[in-house]
Amino acid sequence: MKMQWFSAKSSNDIPSFRNRWNESAVTENPVLKTTKPFYPVLQTTKPFSAEVYLQQLKFSLASEASKQHSVGDTLQIVISAKDTRNNIVTNIGDFFRASILTKVKSKAGSGAVGIIKDHQNGTYTATFRLLWEGDVTIKIQLVLLRQAIDVIERTKRKYPIDLVTYRKRYIVGNDEIDTECNVDPAIFNNTSAVCNYSDPHAGAWWYCEKVANISCNTSGHHGEIRHRDVNGGKLYGRANSALKKTISGSPFQINVKKGRDPLANRTRCVRGLATPQISGFYRNGVWNSLVCKNRHFSSQAGWQQCLKGKTLNLMGDSTMRQWWEHLSRILEMKETLIPDAIHKTGPLLARDTVNNITVNFRSHGPPRRIAFTWTFHLKYVANIIDEIDGGPNDVICITMWAHFASYPEEVYRKRMEAVRAAIERLLHRSPKTLVVIKSANTRKGNELISGEWLAYKLDSIMREIFHGINVVLVDAWEMTSAQHWHEDAIHPAEDIIVQELEFLCSFICPL
Repeated sequence: MKMQWFSAKSSNDIPSFRNRWNESAVTENPVLKTTKPFYPVLQTTKPFSAEVYLQQLKFSLASEASKQHSVGDTLQIVISAKDTRNNIVTNIGDFFRASILTKVKSKAGSGAVGIIKDHQNGTYTATFRLLWEGDVTIKIQLVLLRQAIDVIERTKRKYPIDLVTYRKRYIVGNDEIDTECNVDPAIFNNTSAVCNYSDPHAGAWWYCEKVANISCNTSGHHGEIRHRDVNGGKLYGRANSALKKTISGSPFQINVKKGRDPLANRTRCVRGLATPQISGFYRNGVWNSLVCKNRHFSSQAGWQQCLKGKTLNLMGDSTMRQWWEHLSRILEMKETLIPDAIHKTGPLLARDTVNNITVNFRSHGPPRRIAFTWTFHLKYVANIIDEIDGGPNDVICITMWAHFASYPEEVYRKRMEAVRAAIERLLHRSPKTLVVIKSANTRKGNELISGEWLAYKLDSIMREIFHGINVVLVDAWEMTSAQHWHEDAIHPAEDIIVQELEFLCSFICPL
């Protein structure tokens, strides 16, 4: 990182996200197309009771839906709430998840997502592709009420940069000196000097308070100080978690007859393929891509043959570190310990010298909600990409989302735009380099700071930014939404990660 220091009251161009966020709070969101997200809920029947609304909410087959169902058909479900007079309760902007599934006792089953559309009149539809035969259960889940989403957005508006606070720690003799850090020095509320670790080339803003008699160029430890204690009120359960309530409806289950093979006529997995809204499905716990012919490995030898001679550069957050961990385990690779590195942030390096396979992991630069790690090990992703020569044996894998959820979307957008520019430079100098973007995944947690709605919004921005560029998308959001045998988690279960990696390898060594 380029380092300099200056007074917080100087004439330097310091972005004030607090002011920008408040000014932009009533503008249209170009990603989600939701206009003015912070006004009171539109057209909601008054008085509104969340408890009553949840009881009223049901799903049913669309009127034009067939009573006979075959593989390859489309199924449409209508979701609405009706009062005692059969009037639709108009609640616009609820956040749903929809899926179809077939459970197998004590085993992973079959599953696929549905596409939700909000008709802005109190009704929603979920559209499914029927992709396997047998008894199929319909599952509609209300993740968040519109009113709860408004609480999230108001909280971010009130605390745009200080929902999470960070620090840089110096060790001086036997003393520990902590300084506050964040994306905007206005948060420090003092006139002392400030260290500027921003890098416009990487789309990054980062500042820390300066300690007297310690240079800004002095290495320290980056870490988190605290989460702000904010409360979402009665709309949330314990720890401000999402509702994720499964609503009732009819038919709860349908029988699907044999029909058109959804996996017929798939193409080879190559860069630049479009990812449809329903991009795959699980059949008996195995992911089947609708994008292209995806691989599955039955032995370590299969993985080794596919990755022989390859160098994988993995960068981003802990969900990308999971890729490094599982590849190292599957291939039984030998780890090279990096001085002063910790496992959670890296850098991490593993090699298979027999098959000439190298797997690196680098954490993205701040913000990172982590245990203390040396600042010199944190680098902005755009800069990491610029240092890579690239080539036909190089694979670049990137994911960034989880640590940006508490910030204004502008912070994330600028960082990812810089990553895209770096990828374009890489592909210009080395067009045969394979670049892979992994999406966010479903999760559970504090919705006001880092929950699923915030992750969904960042994921939508990521998809917009990388639209049209010659990269591969591993749609972890869909792969975690479609499964039903594990709970939602920031770190998906081992079998899900392995299938993400198999999909990655489908592009490294296509069938």
